[in-house]
Amino acid sequence: MKQKKNDYKFAWLMMFFACMPCILKAGITAEPGNEAMQQTVKISGSVVDVRNEPIIGASVAVKGTTIGIVTDMDGKFTLDVPFRGVLQVSYIGYVAQEIPIGDKTTLQIILVENVELLDEVVVVGYGTMKRSDLTGAVASVSNNTLTISGKNSPIGSLQGVAPGVNIVRSNAKPGGEYSIDIRGISSISGSNTPLVVIDGIPGGNLDYVNPDDIEKIDILKDASATAIYGSRGANGVIIVSTKRGVAGKPRINYSGYFGFKKYTNMPDIMNGEEYVAFVRETAKAMNNNTPKTDEEIFTDPSELKAVQDGNYFDWIDAMSEQAIITNHSISATGGTDVAKYTLAGGYIKEEGMIYPQNYERFNLRTAVDLKANDYLSFGGSMYLTHVLRDVGANMLQDAYRLRPTQHPYSLVTGEEIWRFSNGQFNHLISRKNEFLKTKTTNLFGNIYLALTPVNGLELKSTFAPYIENVQSGQYRGVWTKANQGTSAGATANMRKYTNTNWVWDNIVNYKWKRDLHSVDATGVFSMQQTQYENEQVNAKDLKFNSRWYNLQGGEMTAFSTAYTQTNLMAGLLRVNYSFMDRYMITASGRYDGSSKLAEGHKWAFFPSAALGWRISEESFLADTDRLSLLKLRLSYGQTGNDNVAAYSSGGTISGSQYYSFASDVIGNVPNNLRNSKLGWEKTSEYNIGIDFGFFKNRISGNVEYYSRLTEGLIMSQSVPVHLGYSSITDNVGSVRNRGVELGLNTVNIQSKDFGWTTQISLSYNKNEIVDLAFKEDLGVYSEQLKGMEGDYSNLWIIGQPIRVNWNLMTIGVWQLGEEAEAAKYGQKPGQFRVRDFDEDGTIHNDKDRVLDGKRTPDWVGGMAHTIRYKEVDFSFHVHFRTGARERSHFFNNFGLPTNYDLNVLNGDYWTPENPSNTMAQASNMGPYRGSGDAAKNVSHLMFGTDFLKVSYITLGYTFKQKYLDKLKAGNLRLYVTAQNPFTFTSFVGIDPEFPSTDTGISDMMTANYLVGLNISF
Repeated sequence: MKQKKNDYKFAWLMMFFACMPCILKAGITAEPGNEAMQQTVKISGSVVDVRNEPIIGASVAVKGTTIGIVTDMDGKFTLDVPFRGVLQVSYIGYVAQEIPIGDKTTLQIILVENVELLDEVVVVGYGTMKRSDLTGAVASVSNNTLTISGKNSPIGSLQGVAPGVNIVRSNAKPGGEYSIDIRGISSISGSNTPLVVIDGIPGGNLDYVNPDDIEKIDILKDASATAIYGSRGANGVIIVSTKRGVAGKPRINYSGYFGFKKYTNMPDIMNGEEYVAFVRETAKAMNNNTPKTDEEIFTDPSELKAVQDGNYFDWIDAMSEQAIITNHSISATGGTDVAKYTLAGGYIKEEGMIYPQNYERFNLRTAVDLKANDYLSFGGSMYLTHVLRDVGANMLQDAYRLRPTQHPYSLVTGEEIWRFSNGQFNHLISRKNEFLKTKTTNLFGNIYLALTPVNGLELKSTFAPYIENVQSGQYRGVWTKANQGTSAGATANMRKYTNTNWVWDNIVNYKWKRDLHSVDATGVFSMQQTQYENEQVNAKDLKFNSRWYNLQGGEMTAFSTAYTQTNLMAGLLRVNYSFMDRYMITASGRYDGSSKLAEGHKWAFFPSAALGWRISEESFLADTDRLSLLKLRLSYGQTGNDNVAAYSSGGTISGSQYYSFASDVIGNVPNNLRNSKLGWEKTSEYNIGIDFGFFKNRISGNVEYYSRLTEGLIMSQSVPVHLGYSSITDNVGSVRNRGVELGLNTVNIQSKDFGWTTQISLSYNKNEIVDLAFKEDLGVYSEQLKGMEGDYSNLWIIGQPIRVNWNLMTIGVWQLGEEAEAAKYGQKPGQFRVRDFDEDGTIHNDKDRVLDGKRTPDWVGGMAHTIRYKEVDFSFHVHFRTGARERSHFFNNFGLPTNYDLNVLNGDYWTPENPSNTMAQASNMGPYRGSGDAAKNVSHLMFGTDFLKVSYITLGYTFKQKYLDKLKAGNLRLYVTAQNPFTFTSFVGIDPEFPSTDTGISDMMTANYLVGLNISF
């Protein structure tokens, strides 16, 4: 259910003002008694959004008359309308419609959201503002956008939706995490993750929130918007508002889906016939180009029989299995004008394609808002999440490594094989004896008391605790790859840690309006404390499978505990001033103190200021009918970051150390050098934005340009060796991000039976290092770096992006007839050939490298289309990323064989008969095959990670009200969804989103196919 206003009186008032132009026009132009003489028709119907959720309090008026009404709690209305009249339907935040009545007496009117409409309410931190009053860069994402894809994580639903927000999935296992950066990466060695604020609670985890529970997400991008959060807003702020209760009769909503998963975009690994042909050719190359017999090659009797019989085993198919995914959410909302409530629960289960991967999440949420009288209100909310996750270990890597000639049972003796002749293990056995499971319980909530002593003044105190308890355990039996079948017993470990965080905010807000002037001032005093506790136990020689719950049954090999506590304190003030609702000024200042930083450097002030001008309200544009909105925004702000481990400025002490003098002495030593000057990392940002709307906002959007400079980067700095340490944590260096963003929303077609809308998101970012505390002339290392400065050991180059590639450049493969030239470099035909830049006859590890692209994208974007025809809705979304170049971990493991021990990717491998110039000869790839270094490598290991993904395709049908009346239901929609059905990329590997992720800790891409239901009563 959607209800934007909680008070019926307010809804009637809004309807009155919405109909005022009609009333005035009717009073001027209508002839006395003319309406009474017209024939009237009783029209009944409902007003819903594109998801068929009722819109409460929508204005339904007859064009050119004084006749009008607002919709009830179910979005329904009944109205006597003049024959062949025209209905005008509107609601704040939606595109208004005009509907000719015709011969119909029953209508279902669908309003389309317009996120750029002026009266949309945006959460900006410690308060809300109308979008028309915004002066900073804020992107908003509705519940419909978050849930239409059916994804179980709201972060996944944000991919390609909000301009300037780069979201990448870092693991494809069930419940896999996402990484987020807003407007580029600003920290070289620290976190670039934005602050997440859930119902006013900073530091929450979006992975644990059910998308069905979210009303809206507002993303603060520029420093003028994020400065209100001071030290925590340097990387942007994501504000999550969950659904709250509304006045009216109880309403119960259920949404759920069930579906299955299958692998997609699988790497082209060799099948049995291809592998046997490859092995024969490789054995020949390894034997001075002399062929070997199968008996000489396949020394294992079972493998030889498999080759002779053409009986091959598909390990990927055998180790993967049908996986299901299901999600169920139910909620109840209701209340009165003085007491509103929400109660919601959710459950999701996502199985992995390879046992025992599994993910389950349980959500429980409740919220209560009470109004004792006109000046006192009280309320709170609670959100509980319990997550169970089994991730397995090295399963995908094992499946790809095993040869198709190897079977789980011997083809000769019939006995089960758990270890093969090439040292690989039968995962069908080891997966039953190895488990890695994490259990997480999150509880966060808040309680508030608000007092309004005089009109316009609100005093509010909010206390918000957040508790995260995590327990992880790993068990490895004797018959696993880790223990090799030789240990005396199993090994296991268990780790438990707890994060306890609380925030206490005391807020004063004053709103004043007189004539053409309005002021909105907010003052906040905030305190936050975070405690972390950890303990871990390891044991070996466990005699039976008790997982990690009987570690005392074996020999304990390690035990450790840890504790940290940090504190933040801040005072802030923000003032918004508006003149004629046309000229706007916003100014804020926040004074932050952090216990992590050194004495005398703990406190810092973070100011911001912004200007807004609604040009479309000026008289010189008054006659421009096609222009609905034109607004210019300018802003500047500073934010901070105390991105450093606790106690880094003061130093920590080691455990007991034993020293032998005249007798043994126990002592302690400092773990690190203390830095008495360690201070804030500061980010300054300029932003220019333009909001626009045309044709009554049927085309609307915004364009942003920003320049962000982060100075005093907190990172390790090298120190002289004679100090006894190699580095110290210090403020060193600066990084700049510049970029442009475009958000565009269009209502392409809007009629009674047909509608089509489009949303486009596009952003470009340029990242560069501006300065470093330690810098050297890089030209001494390579001609390719002549004139550049930076830190060569870390490959930080001033004027270049943070994450660059420094590679030897592959220029082909040495061919027959080039033996003499290849010998100068100690090579021979069939091996990778790299460029000798200085042509001195030697390949130098430094001098012959070049900058070979970067590992961050230039462009990120997405596009969504929603099409409706009567009761049928169809939508799809695509997102893309381009401009990055990165090493493929999968190709490094499976595309560059040094022998035929393991299965490999299909490739155009060099042979004397096939003189390929792209791939070297298997087992003869030479000294420049590649390495495991993500930054310093050879170019044939690097691939462009450009991709275009179809995020989802959804087809739905909403039943007409006449069918629902028998069920006493307000809404019923059935739908089918395909998630991630298509990916277009030239990348070779598992997924271009996480190219460097170790194959052993991830899984392949899957496409999910769902059938779902939404129903409300």
